[in-house]
Amino acid sequence: MMRAGTEVIKELMAKSGIKPIGKVVIGTVKGDVHSIGKSLVAMMMENVGFEVHDLGVDIAPEKFVEAVKTQKADLLAMSALLTTTMPAMADTIQAVNSEGLKVTTMIGGAPTSQEYANSIGADGYAADAQSAVDKAKALLGM
Repeated sequence: MMRAGTEVIKELMAKSGIKPIGKVVIGTVKGDVHSIGKSLVAMMMENVGFEVHDLGVDIAPEKFVEAVKTQKADLLAMSALLTTTMPAMADTIQAVNSEGLKVTTMIGGAPTSQEYANSIGADGYAADAQSAVDKAKALLGM
């Protein structure tokens, strides 16, 4: 039902000419196929007016980089549920930085924390979907 409602909201926003409040590229990092949390964050971000490009799961750093470039994203949001896949977040941030891309980065998922975000150079961390929306808006100065 939430997805159906989100689609209605997106259509109404497009028809009304309302501009998105920002562009978000989101995905679950390489090696991790969990999607529930990431999908909740994506839907909630869409519902507050972000244009969201959900890459899905098991996304390699290069795919994140390409999507950030193609979409001209304001925010790159990454999720991991497995501790073994958390290093892919660091790899992705390193790849983004190596390309010289100016994008705000945010991480989330059960094993992550603000301390981990700090250690890998992410701009922010969120513990749950509502916090992710609030943090995204704060990081982008809204």
